Parts: sequence; C-alpha cells; structure tokens
Amino acid sequence: MENKEFNRTLTLKSSIYLGLSSMIGAGLFNNIAPTAKISSYGAILGLLLASTLAIANASSSAQLSSLFPKTGGTYLYANEVLGRPYAIIAGAVFIIGKTVSCVAIAITVGNYLSPVYGKEIGAVLCVLVFLLSFSGIHKTAEIAKWFVWIIFGLLLFYAVSILSTPNINLSIQVFKGVSVYSVLLSASIWFFAFTGYSRLATFGEEIKNPKEIIPTAIFTGLGVTILLYFGITWLTLSIISPELIMNSNTPLLVAMDVSRFSEFSFLIVFASSIAMVSVFLALMPGISRIYVALSRDSVLPKAFSKIHKKFNSAYFSEGFVLISVIVGIYSFDVVGSIKLSSFFILIYYTITNLCVIKLKKDDRLYSVAIAFYGFSACLVFAIALLVL
Repeated sequence: MENKEFNRTLTLKSSIYLGLSSMIGAGLFNNIAPTAKISSYGAILGLLLASTLAIANASSSAQLSSLFPKTGGTYLYANEVLGRPYAIIAGAVFIIGKTVSCVAIAITVGNYLSPVYGKEIGAVLCVLVFLLSFSGIHKTAEIAKWFVWIIFGLLLFYAVSILSTPNINLSIQVFKGVSVYSVLLSASIWFFAFTGYSRLATFGEEIKNPKEIIPTAIFTGLGVTILLYFGITWLTLSIISPELIMNSNTPLLVAMDVSRFSEFSFLIVFASSIAMVSVFLALMPGISRIYVALSRDSVLPKAFSKIHKKFNSAYFSEGFVLISVIVGIYSFDVVGSIKLSSFFILIYYTITNLCVIKLKKDDRLYSVAIAFYGFSACLVFAIALLVL
C-alpha cells in the first residue's frame, strides 16, 4: 500500500495554480493592517521592498530546483551544496516557520468568519484541508485552480466597489511620515505574504519535467501575486486611512463596509475563506514533504516518509502537520504568528541564497549578485524582526 517515491503528476498549468494558491491570501487579507500600523501609507513602500526580496529568493529557488528536482526544497539543496548541518537547520526552520504560518492563516480566516470563535473555526478548517489533501497533490492542484479563479473574481468585485465610491483618494502620499526603520519593519512583515513559491520547490519530485516547469511556474505565480497585492493594498488605503484599520483583524472587510457596494461585504468574508483554504491546500502538504526528506535521511523515523500508493500522499507526515498546527492555533495570535513565521522563513531563504552563492558558475542560471542581494536582505530583515 506504499510507494518509496512520489509520482510525477503536476503539469505546468497545475504547478502555476498551485503556486498562486500558495500566495494569494497568505498576507493579502491580513498584512495591510499591521504594516499600516507600523508605517502608515508607507506600508506600500514596505510591500515594494519585500517584493524585490521575493524576486531574489524566487530566482535562487528556481535555480536550485532545476539542479535538484527532488522532494525537500532547501533542505535537499543545502545537503548537496553546503553539508548536513546546514541542511538540518534549513529543514527545521522551514517546518517551524511554515507551521506557524498555517497558524496565522487559520486564525485569520476564523476572525473573518467569527471574531468570537475564530480559533475554533480555524482548527476545523485545518481538519477539512487535511482530508482534501489526503487525496494527493494532483487532486489538490485541480481544486486550487477553481479556488484561484473564484478569488480573482471576488477581488475584482472588491476593486470595482472601491473605485466606484465617491470619496476615494488614489493619490496616496506613501513617503509622508515614514522612516527607514518603519519601512524595513513593514517589509519584514510583508515578506510573509510572498513565501508561497517555496512550496513548488518542495514538490520537485511530483512535477513533470521540473527543470523547465518549476522556474516558469515560480516566476509566473510571483509576478501575478505582486501585481495583485499592490493593486488591492493601494485601493484599500485609498478609501480608508491607516488609523482605521491598524488594529483590525479584517482590513479588507473594513474597507468594503464603506465602499459603493457595502451591502455585499459578506463576499469578502467568503473570499478570505476561499483564499485561506487555497493557501492551506498547498502549504500543509508542502510542510509534510520536508518531513519526508528528513525521514529518508534518517533524521526522523521512517514513518514520516510513508507514501500512500493509491493517493500519492505523505499521509503520516500530513497528519503530524495537522496536529502541530492545531496546537499552534491555541498558542499564538495572528501578528505574533506572522512575525515568527517571517523570521524563520527569512533564515530558510538565507540558506537558499547561500547555496546559490556556493554553486559553480556554470550551474547558475542568473547572476550571483541576485543571490548576494537575497542573502544580505534576508539577514537584515530577520535582524529587524528581532531588534526593532
């Protein structure tokens, strides 16, 4: 009833949808509020800075996944390029960072649905996603495709509602009252929103022709996500001031409530729910693939590398991820989870970029300067989260 390796079932289209579903929602429905609290309208500058780092990190992930198209992401790359100690650190920070990321997402969607029972709803959502993902990543990608289009449609309606509101002010003063400190800290938090592309690298063993598909899927998904995040953030801050949403757990809902079609605010609740489920569909299985890689190298018990023969899912690891996330839901709040997740994932990408720096010149697809920027920026952002 078990396989030793995953089957390659993901095409370019399914990989792009999986990448999009991993990113759209992770920060869009929550990050505007804490970053606006830190840097007011300068939250947009923080988003811009975080986008440049995301592009650099994506470049490194794309190069490494082409060279090492197996399950494990940076854990695998570090094992091949830097040595086992770096690999174990990469695996550990990925698992911790992404598990806490799941916690933040679960609580966020719970807050949109019910401020009183947010954590309980988030826990139930995690169980439902686990049951869906058990059927295998190919089926998960099919579901993700429909979720992505539903989210696009609902966000388009959100944009139309705001743009048709009489008191909208699109001339945002993004530099007013900001500082290097505030922009850097808000960028560190925005980074949480762009880490979904790493999921594709962890599915390297399940993608057909990964050397070509993974880089294309990563950059396509990231490009669309950056444009969407800028558009929605700009529109949100053009209709409500940062002061009105800085302490809100549901910033898009606050904006929709004062827009032209406020009677349809429930659609934002629906959109946030779909978006978070969509993120979960790739995120939870993605975490499990690192458990699989660690188990194959005897770092973890062999049970973690069990793959269901029929469903092509790492059912034991995915079950362990589910339990870990539910425990985390009752241990953290949203903002604390985002900061903690961002810190660990920044360390993860520091190692990713270091792997590219250490590659032979002929093995690199892009200039090593991009990896140097990613390495340096990840360290600076991580330190900012600790000391600022």
